[in-house]
Amino acid sequence: MQPGRGKEEHLPKSLGNQPVVVIGGGIGGLVSALELACAGLEVIVVEKEQNLGGKIRQINCAGHGVDSGPTVFTMRWVFDGIFANAGSQLEDVLKIEPLKILARHAWSKSERLDLFANRDESAKAIEDFAGAAEARRFIEFCEQTRKLYRALEKPYMLSQRPSMMGMMSDLGPTGSKALYEIGLFNDLWKSLGRYFKDPRLHQLFGRYATYCGSSPFQAPATLMLIADVEMQGVWAVQGGMIAITQALTDLARAKGVRFICGVNCDEILQRNRKVSGVRLSNGETIQTQAVIFNGDAMALQTGLLGEVNRHASPITQTTRSLSAITWSMYAKPHGFPLIRHNVFFDSDYDSEFTDIFYRKRLPQKPTVYICAQDQTDTHISHLAGERLLCLVNAP
Repeated sequence: MQPGRGKEEHLPKSLGNQPVVVIGGGIGGLVSALELACAGLEVIVVEKEQNLGGKIRQINCAGHGVDSGPTVFTMRWVFDGIFANAGSQLEDVLKIEPLKILARHAWSKSERLDLFANRDESAKAIEDFAGAAEARRFIEFCEQTRKLYRALEKPYMLSQRPSMMGMMSDLGPTGSKALYEIGLFNDLWKSLGRYFKDPRLHQLFGRYATYCGSSPFQAPATLMLIADVEMQGVWAVQGGMIAITQALTDLARAKGVRFICGVNCDEILQRNRKVSGVRLSNGETIQTQAVIFNGDAMALQTGLLGEVNRHASPITQTTRSLSAITWSMYAKPHGFPLIRHNVFFDSDYDSEFTDIFYRKRLPQKPTVYICAQDQTDTHISHLAGERLLCLVNAP
């Protein structure tokens, strides 16, 4: 979604002095509310939890706030645009630090690889880890992912309503060539095999499929563009990811957005097949002609917001994406020099996704992600302990 564009075009021509109601105070809901308010509209956000932010949250562990949802901040330019559209600057409300090392990866105590924001530094690390041939193929991979990102940025990533026909018409010869070169109809795992012969590198870059809840053996090859997104920059946010939530909330309030937290939306009301209001669990009814639903589409499809709204979102029969189990803790780790982002692999990658998607069970040999939130690029020993989030994929 492009900041400052496309939010008002689908609203009724006249709202009759009624507010726009945003259901769900996650990042999507907060940004929608902020941008509508910047356009001069009255906005009310309804959030069932006491705290805003959706998946972005902190858990208190021994008096320390541990980020226990998303932990990776990329595509800074999106947030630059959001804050600029609201008359602010990101640097004025958030303190962020670019990371030189994107992540530290390990397969055993003797097999460790750091990927850097700088492509040449990563290539040198890969050469030392897996040989010169793999480093050359990594450079080819980076060039291909850059072409792919450029090809898909406008027709897909920045499109308000991407469609296959619209995307193909916008791609042009150069973009179409980039899609053809990666193997458009291949899965991610197969396409990565063209670049990486070392199974560990194949495994490392296959992990991008899990970013959208999928398996590298099923996800489309286009997901390799995530490699380019990360090399454009990964930042650490001072105060944790909830600082982003707080900054957006403060801006929205300053623009007049009203927040109702700790209250469910029980039903989206309709009259003559048009939205007429929302009914809340506290008995309040808000009259409105425009609702933005920032939640799980299944809530609409299963009638949780009223039987009449079942068909507001097309019913999909696809398999649900993978989930995760997380552990938030304040502890003193030892035995490995953790940095901000760390990934620990088992050698049998296929078994992890067979367990999750076919056996419907927790993987016997999972990949483990650890976000060490008191670390940046250089490992520092913390005598008292440090904030850690551990994550494994799950059905």
